[in-house]
Amino acid sequence: MTSTELDISRQAAQLANRLRAIQVDLADDNSQTRQEYISDEIKRNLADIAPTQRPEFLATLAEHFPSWDDNVMARQRIGPAGQTQTVVGSATDAAELQDPAFLVQRLCELAPKLPQAQKEALIARLTDAGLAPASGPAWPAEPLTKLAARLQLDDGAQPHAGHTLELLQMLSELAMSIEQIAWNMWKAIVPNSSLRRSTPLQRLMSRFLADDPDVPRGQVSQELERLRKINAALLSSVGQTGRQFAHKYASRLAPAEIEAAVRATPKKMFAAIEVSCWKKYTELAAEQLDEAAIDHEIREIVREFVESVI
Repeated sequence: MTSTELDISRQAAQLANRLRAIQVDLADDNSQTRQEYISDEIKRNLADIAPTQRPEFLATLAEHFPSWDDNVMARQRIGPAGQTQTVVGSATDAAELQDPAFLVQRLCELAPKLPQAQKEALIARLTDAGLAPASGPAWPAEPLTKLAARLQLDDGAQPHAGHTLELLQMLSELAMSIEQIAWNMWKAIVPNSSLRRSTPLQRLMSRFLADDPDVPRGQVSQELERLRKINAALLSSVGQTGRQFAHKYASRLAPAEIEAAVRATPKKMFAAIEVSCWKKYTELAAEQLDEAAIDHEIREIVREFVESVI
């Protein structure tokens, strides 16, 4: 290498270092501003280079940077006056074009500016290359197997991601609505009951979906089981309450029971049994057929049944 070539190489390396420094200093500015500064710096350095040496100087400088020409892989481009020129790729070009991490980084930088159709086309090509999932999320095997068995999905059927989220949203609304109604009803029936709702389902489910380590699957399952039990108990109590209420009041106000109670008490002189029975009935009816007493009796029947189930 001649002294002239060494001097050009040294100057090109120094300019390359200054250009990198400019890129770093202007990292927060837009690309047009950076290009103007870089262009001015190159022009100032070219002024000190003899015109006959400028092509060699620029070629040497280009080796320090990737060209990223649109046709860099074709190795040729159309120059001034329609002449075909050979594109000289630098060693940096070749290395970076073989670096998957660098290519992904560049693609991510360009992605926000790409139209949706082009994005979808790129995703399809990545899928064909095995670099993107074929369709939908990768469902964990164990939960998918349990769900498929519960809903009797066809063998090998994959849940649709969008439909899964829609169904989850509908079921969440249903569960939270049932929770609100059930616990409010229970509180109205037994205001001072020790059986109470713990953590609201909405908060529990949102934390579980966010993978909160303090909310394991068992806690969600336990709260849902409590909700299932109290709903089952409240619904079942509807059929039990009428029968138990009728049994209690029949045993107190039945004619045979009243007559037995009258005959067991000391008789008044000349008092007919029918008159005494009627008088006894009116006494018991005043106690037993009071609205507040009946309401209290029904609530007690529901409370006993629900607590026995829970």
